Amino acid sequence: MSGKKLPTLRAQEAQNFTKAIERAAKFRMNRRNFFRGCAVGSAAAVSAQLVNKNGSLGVNAAEAAEYKDYSASGAWIPSGCNMCGGQCGIEVFVENGVAKKIEPLKTNPNNVANVNGAAPNDFFTQAQTGGDLGRLCCKGNSGLRSLYDPDRIKTPLRRVGPRGSGQYEPITWTEAISECAMRLKTIKAKYGASSLVWFSEDHSFTHTQSNFCDAFGSPNYSNHANLCDTSRKSAFKSVLGNDRPLSDMEGADTMLIFGWNFLSAIKWIHLAAIFSRGMSKKASDGGDKQFIYVDPVFNTTASKATQWVSPLPGTDGALALAIARHVIKSGKYDDAWVAKYTYGFEEFVKYLDGDGTYDSVVKDSAWAAGITGIATAEIDQIATTLENAYTAGRKILIDSWSGPGHHTNATQGGRAIACLPLLFGAVDANGTLRFPRRASPSNLKPTFPPKDKWRVDGRDDVTISGVKYTKKYLYSHGSGIYVETINRMLEQKDFLGNPYPIKAAVIVFQNLVMSTPNAQKVMDALEMMDFIVCVDTHLSETALMADIIIPGANYLERFDFNAVWGTFYAVGLRQPVVKSWVGGRPEAQFVIDLGKAMGLVGFGDQPGKNDNDENWLRTEWESFMATGNGGQPWANQMSWADLKKNAVWVETGPAGGSKTDSYKSAKTFDTSTMSVKKNTAGTASVSYTVLQGTSAVGIVVDPTKVVDQGGGSYSLPQGEPFQGGFATQTRFAQFWDPLLASAWTGAIKPGNVTVTGNANYHPLPYYVPPIDVPTSAYPLYFLSWKEVEHTHTRTFNNGWLLTLRGENRLIIHPIKATALGIGENDRVMVESPDGLVEARAHVAPMIHPECVGWVRGFGHWALGKNAIGRGSHDGWLLKGRAEVHSGQAVHKEAACRVYKIG
Repeated sequence: MSGKKLPTLRAQEAQNFTKAIERAAKFRMNRRNFFRGCAVGSAAAVSAQLVNKNGSLGVNAAEAAEYKDYSASGAWIPSGCNMCGGQCGIEVFVENGVAKKIEPLKTNPNNVANVNGAAPNDFFTQAQTGGDLGRLCCKGNSGLRSLYDPDRIKTPLRRVGPRGSGQYEPITWTEAISECAMRLKTIKAKYGASSLVWFSEDHSFTHTQSNFCDAFGSPNYSNHANLCDTSRKSAFKSVLGNDRPLSDMEGADTMLIFGWNFLSAIKWIHLAAIFSRGMSKKASDGGDKQFIYVDPVFNTTASKATQWVSPLPGTDGALALAIARHVIKSGKYDDAWVAKYTYGFEEFVKYLDGDGTYDSVVKDSAWAAGITGIATAEIDQIATTLENAYTAGRKILIDSWSGPGHHTNATQGGRAIACLPLLFGAVDANGTLRFPRRASPSNLKPTFPPKDKWRVDGRDDVTISGVKYTKKYLYSHGSGIYVETINRMLEQKDFLGNPYPIKAAVIVFQNLVMSTPNAQKVMDALEMMDFIVCVDTHLSETALMADIIIPGANYLERFDFNAVWGTFYAVGLRQPVVKSWVGGRPEAQFVIDLGKAMGLVGFGDQPGKNDNDENWLRTEWESFMATGNGGQPWANQMSWADLKKNAVWVETGPAGGSKTDSYKSAKTFDTSTMSVKKNTAGTASVSYTVLQGTSAVGIVVDPTKVVDQGGGSYSLPQGEPFQGGFATQTRFAQFWDPLLASAWTGAIKPGNVTVTGNANYHPLPYYVPPIDVPTSAYPLYFLSWKEVEHTHTRTFNNGWLLTLRGENRLIIHPIKATALGIGENDRVMVESPDGLVEARAHVAPMIHPECVGWVRGFGHWALGKNAIGRGSHDGWLLKGRAEVHSGQAVHKEAACRVYKIG
């Protein structure tokens, strides 16, 4: 492979469209031949009898009797779900080594509530004392079908035919590990350790994988998060300094949510519960709760809203700006809070007013109507609802997720949305956006060898031959940038254009081909590799590209810590409830065994600590218990054995529980170690940040206390109190972002590119249109979204879930369908500038008339017998872009045309 001619990305795009035409014809002609040559072994027939854990509570007598019989002959084992990223707690009934029933673990906060403060906001405690049993979605309830799927890979496989052919031979685990170790060592010797790129899930056995890359010497470990929500993270990081604030829906009175189908595209199962409980109560002013939902698609969440607002895709930022201007002009906002805790407000008002400082466009409702397609009166009404909520003392919650977040203008649009709650001081207070309190066991980190090169994808600032370069993605996330890495694999150059060989890829628990936009480009990038290892439970589209396939473990067969996203400290545990019926081993154990075979530091060199997956986690847990509370032990000490008995830990001591107004933390000025920095946004906005050395540690909320020492030096009197503020660069909530200002003014060059005056880097939340918008040739917006029945692209061989949603038809509005001569169930072709794919039409008024789209994740040509040939894959239509600041993969932005076919 190393001698292959490298295509330019533009030439590659042209080649991809030609391939798309051939592929569409082939896929339509015969959808099922692809899988026939795949060596996956024989099926195991395992029955999964259903029982109910809760006896007579909510079940009939027969079910209660059945439960009692099973309780005598089996056991309920607590663990953690992994059918999606929500990490719910579960209990699994196991009899004679066979899992037979899954139920929610009611003590895990992920199943119940995300807030637990002082009464009346002690929502988790209220639920627990009220007998809440927790909940699981349909995916969690279908876990047994995935565990006992006969299409699971049952032995390591070695490729014996062309990539993508599905031609493999079975090999032993010893052979697989030996060959992986040998091939990786050879590539490292020839091209350097940095020639390895590694892709993984973001919440599953990441510690062993990142350590492997560090020990091997590669800086190029990435994980799933940049396919998910890193643009939301970048927007809130810019404005609030916290990249994942949480919605307190149970405490909120008036909610405005942008593009987050939280009742179906469930991130955490507790969302439905806290929303339902919250909406069932009266608001703080005695009136009814209000919920305004913004989304081009009328989905499950829209159906529960008091008002559904349907903008054109990618225009959410314009809507937010117009709402902000209306609110400010009304005077019905918290001007005292804004003056005290924000930075750049005066410049923000100038921009909204179009006074000529930044442009001459007034960002009023008429302006936004022309961009969003929403009527002027409706925009005014939304703003008025928020204004009236504020004056009535209602708790206001404003949030946004992947709807606006999977567009090319996601960070700027997301910043505009994130600025709205600042107007009401609706930050880290009950019923608003809350800051999470999280703690989890830290990774085992021995001393690793130095890296031989810098990171390839532009995630980090780098120094090359003594010259420092600013990272390409200013608000990059630790997960890296998949789309950029794919481009680097194709070009064999780094993000700066320097030669950079990439020759090996390890892909764990990731269907990279199906999950990353522009599937053809991903496959072309994988073709450039000399060696690919794929760890997966099924022979996925990505596995078909691998040289060695390692059987992955089902989540009911492995250990892991589970994240709990709440406003109080908690950790969940996933543990094996059954042995692997395919004779496999956990992914973490495979990585440990591979590290041992290669003699890597930190793998098997401390028996009882890092020699197997359970010892690794136990060692981390014991350290966490001893020092995880800011270097001190936690009050609620729990042994590893007790954690296995409970599968969840919740801190009960003084450090536990929700805390509000964290930005108001009190501090005292020390003239011997501290100073004050004056910040100036534009020409009018001034604020003062307290520094300790060179680190920002707080804010001056009363500027009259600042002492001007001359020469640009400022201080506070000794012992003067100040507040900690937010974790932004200025420690204020930021309408104006100094980091983006550095690029906008030319002080820094992201990715060594001058972006002076580029609106994408404007320090204010400047409205920038999305890139891939309709044209005369491609007049429609194409969208995709998720619903509750499936996770990403990985659950589509689960027969139980397919009975709930077995196909993704193209949703098209009746007005547009009539104009195009398309009827219900007609076969249609969806074509974008980058590809085309066949689909079946569903004509329904549940989508904006200028949009078409479907539930994503279907359209498999591998994975398993149930998955193949069902529905359509959106990856063929997408350009394959990364959002400019976060590196977020852009999944929801393409222009297309649709036409009926015979």
